[in-house]
Amino acid sequence: MKRLFWVGVGATLAVVAIRKVGMLVDQHTPRGVTQAVGVVGGLAGALRTAKVEFEAGLAEREATLRHELLGDVDLDAARTRVDAWRAERGAEAERGAGAERGAGAKRGAGADAGVPVPPPVPATGRRRPGKHAGATDAHGVPQDPDDGELGYSF
Repeated sequence: MKRLFWVGVGATLAVVAIRKVGMLVDQHTPRGVTQAVGVVGGLAGALRTAKVEFEAGLAEREATLRHELLGDVDLDAARTRVDAWRAERGAEAERGAGAERGAGAKRGAGADAGVPVPPPVPATGRRRPGKHAGATDAHGVPQDPDDGELGYSF
């Protein structure tokens, strides 16, 4: 109860102090300054209005672009389906990993026991299809036959 009393006293003193300071400021400021403050306040209001209109236009354009890109797709329903699919896949993976552990999987095989292993990478390294199918330099870097004697130049 004492704390509530002192909170009330503090709030009352704060209100009184703010009013007194406001009266002192009004008494000691020239008229032109108060008019200038009014102009600045009007300018601030105009900027707020412009910001709100800009954000509304931005949201409208974003909605238009999203509709042109996706059509009449319900994004919330699509996100819900994707989340459900991911949860289902995670549960399947957990069940599969648990079954392997419970069935006495080979030591060191871990959860990847049933996963096929990709073939090893050839010693020559991987090449991207359609890129530099020709010769390589002394360091094994593929060379483009169209470069001529200059090599790569920028």
